[in-house]
Amino acid sequence: MRVDADLREMRGVLKGQLADWVSSRFPDGTSPQWWLSLFESLEVSASPFREVTPERRTEDLTLAAEAILLAVRLGGVRAPIGAYWMLRIAALALRFDPPIAGLPQVFTPDGSAGWALQQIPLTRERAIEESETRRLEHLNAGEGFYAPVGGAVTLAGDVAFSGLQDVELILSALPWVSSHIKDKEVEGEIRSWLEIQGAL
Repeated sequence: MRVDADLREMRGVLKGQLADWVSSRFPDGTSPQWWLSLFESLEVSASPFREVTPERRTEDLTLAAEAILLAVRLGGVRAPIGAYWMLRIAALALRFDPPIAGLPQVFTPDGSAGWALQQIPLTRERAIEESETRRLEHLNAGEGFYAPVGGAVTLAGDVAFSGLQDVELILSALPWVSSHIKDKEVEGEIRSWLEIQGAL
């Protein structure tokens, strides 16, 4: 698979020069699918079930953090998807005992959660409003609102993701690290979001 060859090359790229490598490798830009495949490959490589050296695991986790931040900065993936993956791999890192030394700050529970909270595109009040609007749309929808059973589905243009869907994606991942948060401000912000999760 092409992403595996790319990953082997990326491991040799000096820290801070990943953007140059991506620009050279993909002069016409990357696809979200490539980034997601990369994140998955790094997640598998760093898994506690893989027989790799501690140094390799730390290197791959460091590369994963850099790749996620870069993908969001370049627009390769939407910020909420980046937040989801940051939390997902930060949760993976928590499975090691003793803890992995030398991890990027953004892969600590506080770092990943703090960064993810910054990617939430709506206020809590706006998320509740949009949730109510969506609920009413579903309640009042006619048959044309739903895809036909067994029929062909035609998508008109680009598929849009609502801010509410992005909020729900990030909130689905925050519990993976929330019990390990030490920063009281971050902890309080997570609690405030999770309190309204059931209302969305």
